[in-house]
Amino acid sequence: MDNGLVSYKNTEPMMQVFNVQEKSDWIIYNRYIQRDLELCKLLIDQELRNTKDNNEFAFYILGLIYREEGKIKNSYWCFDRYYALNPLCVEGVKQIARSCLLLGRNDEARKMYLEAEKMCREPDTKVYYNLGELDKSKEYFHRTIQLSRNQDAYEKLASIFAIENNFKNATNILISASKLFPFSTNISVDLGLLYMKQRNYDQAFNVLGNTLCQDPENPKALLTLAAEMQRNCGYDEALAKYTKAVTDLSECSETWNNIGMCFFGKHKYVAAISCLKRAIYLHPFNWIALYNLGLVHIYTRQYVSAFVFLSTSAKLNPNHAGTFMLIGLALNHMNDTKNAEKAYRKSIELNSENPEALINLTILEVNQGKIKEAEKNFHAFQEACLSCGAIDKEIIELGKQVSDAINGQPQSLDENEDEKKLESDEPCYAEVE
Repeated sequence: MDNGLVSYKNTEPMMQVFNVQEKSDWIIYNRYIQRDLELCKLLIDQELRNTKDNNEFAFYILGLIYREEGKIKNSYWCFDRYYALNPLCVEGVKQIARSCLLLGRNDEARKMYLEAEKMCREPDTKVYYNLGELDKSKEYFHRTIQLSRNQDAYEKLASIFAIENNFKNATNILISASKLFPFSTNISVDLGLLYMKQRNYDQAFNVLGNTLCQDPENPKALLTLAAEMQRNCGYDEALAKYTKAVTDLSECSETWNNIGMCFFGKHKYVAAISCLKRAIYLHPFNWIALYNLGLVHIYTRQYVSAFVFLSTSAKLNPNHAGTFMLIGLALNHMNDTKNAEKAYRKSIELNSENPEALINLTILEVNQGKIKEAEKNFHAFQEACLSCGAIDKEIIELGKQVSDAINGQPQSLDENEDEKKLESDEPCYAEVE
């Protein structure tokens, strides 16, 4: 079993390790596999008194029982005594290592698993898997899947490749796993997510669609598809899938954040604010939900509230350029132009190719009569537009108005006209694990 226990439904490994012959050991063994654990502990206590703590089999079984009861320290002590009585048996080393792992003593667990690896006559997949878990090692997970069909090892190996941005290898690992475990929805959803990250949307929707055919209520597949539909402005379709998933994830902050931004996309701002506040209630440190709540409040022209939420978001994640751009916009509407300028510059410092922050800063300088500084920032804005893939038409139109104003042509740059300088800044969506 994965938790390190010896299964009472399959006791052949225990028989091979101990070669049980003593009558007292047989009685203890039979009580254990029949799950009469209280009587089993009484028999073990009696046996250890009779043998003066010199029965390794009794300590081993007692260690397993304590582990099942959650008494990990007691379990560790029993396996330690077992190892002292039989230091050449690899099973004792493995069980001590497992106990260390459960106690959070990872360095000691790693040491014991490495010792077990040296003592094993044949490669042991459990030893390799646990070493892979401890070291996040591709090598040990590779050894594990070469020796056994371990689904967890395939998933962990793929996740390591994905963290390294080696999506090709991660995809190949999951494709191999999906052939071995065709009914595993976890593998198919992870594979769909990888296809999404590689912008292979046809394959992603094909894999996720097959997953939903097997498990129509699978929350992870529903949320993945919903998030992608939301990014493509399919708000009604996304909301339909979120509605199916939210029963299983009603306390998930990220889900409520995404639902709130679906309502935002449909211009239902009251519903959006309600959902985002629920997201923050469930996870007060969710900077994305705080950012989005600030964004919605700017759209509803509640600039003081927007500033409060955005400032909190910036404290939680001080490296998001868009947050400081929105803070600058809120401050500007509150007639605090000095701090608004600081916020715009901070946003540009974090992302020098941020056209929204650059055009806002340019407008601020034009209105303050700082034409030279405005020209410099407008030039940076033009370069940022060229390097960006897609720019909103409203931003381009605003750029033309700013250009006319800089060139001395009469042009009104009313910063309170509407939120054109903001609306190209995209809301944040969260992936639900």
